Amino acid sequence: MKNSNDFKFDLTFAFVIFAFVIIVITTYTSIYMFTNLTTKQFKDKIQLVAQNMYNNYKSKEKTIKNTTLAIAKNDIFNTSFTPNINIIKSVFKTMLYANSDLREINYYNSYGKNMISCDKKNGAIFCKNSNKMLNIKNLKSDKNLFFLEKFKKNAVEFIAFSPTKIGNTTGFIEVKALIKNFFIKNNLYNLIFFDKKGNILYSNLYNAKTLNDIFNYFITDEILKTKNGFITDNIFVKSFSPNMRIVFTQNQTLINKTNDLSKKLTVFMIILSVFLAIPLGVFFSKPLYQFYKELDKRVNEEIEKRRQKEQLLMQQSKLAALGEMLGNIAHQWRHPLTRLSLIIQNFELAAKKNRLTPEYIEKFKNNASLQIKYMSDTIDDFSNFFRQDTKKVDFYPKDIIKDTLNLLEGRLKQNRVEVKVDILNSKKVKGYKSEFAQVVLNIINNAIDVLKERDIKNKKIDIRIDSSKIEIEDNAEGIPEDIQDKIFEPYFTTKFQSQGTGIGLYMSKIIITQHFNGEFFAYNSKEGAVFVIKV
Repeated sequence: MKNSNDFKFDLTFAFVIFAFVIIVITTYTSIYMFTNLTTKQFKDKIQLVAQNMYNNYKSKEKTIKNTTLAIAKNDIFNTSFTPNINIIKSVFKTMLYANSDLREINYYNSYGKNMISCDKKNGAIFCKNSNKMLNIKNLKSDKNLFFLEKFKKNAVEFIAFSPTKIGNTTGFIEVKALIKNFFIKNNLYNLIFFDKKGNILYSNLYNAKTLNDIFNYFITDEILKTKNGFITDNIFVKSFSPNMRIVFTQNQTLINKTNDLSKKLTVFMIILSVFLAIPLGVFFSKPLYQFYKELDKRVNEEIEKRRQKEQLLMQQSKLAALGEMLGNIAHQWRHPLTRLSLIIQNFELAAKKNRLTPEYIEKFKNNASLQIKYMSDTIDDFSNFFRQDTKKVDFYPKDIIKDTLNLLEGRLKQNRVEVKVDILNSKKVKGYKSEFAQVVLNIINNAIDVLKERDIKNKKIDIRIDSSKIEIEDNAEGIPEDIQDKIFEPYFTTKFQSQGTGIGLYMSKIIITQHFNGEFFAYNSKEGAVFVIKV
């Protein structure tokens, strides 16, 4: 257990860790919330942005188409008279001035030869005759308008063709427009303008040629298949025409910058928290330190009291075991002492009748020595059995039970108790042999006492050994219900005060649970009480 000085350091350290954890959790929660917030903002706004760009794109496309048709159907062309070239130039110039997106208007004759070309460059308009030729094969049909779109230097070029009739001949009007700045730029997103094959026409961020250079195969495939909609939470596709689409991606640069800033702030706050937490820990630890110091003192006192109490109980248990040992020695010595007494009496009779031959004396000596040796061996067995172990060893419980039954042989015979040992499986356990022997001795002695006290006719004790589990069962009709919860309490006994101390089962439970880290409990069977040892 830690002392009060350790507690002061622990409390200060706890303040530092607590501040550190709070700051890290707060920072990363903020990063997570900010990322989710920007993603939600992206999803909420990107559809509106895309639609506005689409409307702007289509509005300009429609204007170019209408302008082309208006010129082609103008009265100066649809007449039986040959139109004045200057008037045509004037109309073209008017149209170019009126629409800032228009860049060029051309008139071609029925053979595709350019007759008039008006260009707008840097706000100035120049009209001239050109030698350009127009491939009119694809323009000869019933259509009133042919429309093309091309991407050209970060802008979209619209080219519209419409047939017109001048006098008795047919010609063609070509209108070219360059649409710039229809991309709505915003820090919320990045955009990629691409064709139907996935070739990138324009991007405000990525320096790549195709979508595959930016996205993986699966994302690219979804983008090419999708005309309008979200591919993921941060990728949105909008179709502008059969050949041109835009993919919008959430601006990760802004998020990354914010995250980097947050992480730097986290490091700063961690350092600051450490320097703040140390004096706070010292300040707040003073009253707690005094309380813990007093508590530490009380706990140590209680531990010492408990240790002394357990030592006293252990000593009492040893004295009780010693008393039982003396009783068992008396039982073991009763028969050899009786035999020795008879041998001496026979010796006296032989002496009176003058029958003390050398052979008789030798036989007397041998018989007397045999009984004395038996009694001496009994003393050695009991001494070895109760010798205090100094270290834990591996042993088989069956061996301890066998030795215990040998020591109790005299008492078992005297009380006519039949013992049956059933070994299902044998396994070594580690611990103090003498303590384990004391537990087994306590249980068997208690069983003999209760069998004798209740005057059971066919007294039996069954011992079952299965690996490291031992069950010792008697047929003395079991433990009364009203004392089942008390039998392991110290000083509780059902015997007369002169016959029992009430600490045998209590110390047995302490030995098994604390010294062997096992279990020790009892229950009633149909025959009697069963004490279970699991080690």
